[in-house]
Amino acid sequence: MWRGDEEIHLTVTEFSLLRCLITNVGRVVTRARILDHMWQYNFDGESAVIETFISSLRKKIDRSGPKLIHTVRGVGYCIRDV
Repeated sequence: MWRGDEEIHLTVTEFSLLRCLITNVGRVVTRARILDHMWQYNFDGESAVIETFISSLRKKIDRSGPKLIHTVRGVGYCIRDV
């Protein structure tokens, strides 16, 4: 994947997470929806797996430009319409 002139290498899981967010640009994607979409996981409200992958993804894609992934506290994540 590319962001501007920088090539960014993502794992399959990171790419899937980014795709989930991008296909919902401008809308908040809940943690439950992310878990269900990516891992077919029944959300119990305590899983830290999403935060781990969001953090990794942010380190890779947000280092060379404006912040793309935004946290909506207590709800989920979004990529705001630019």
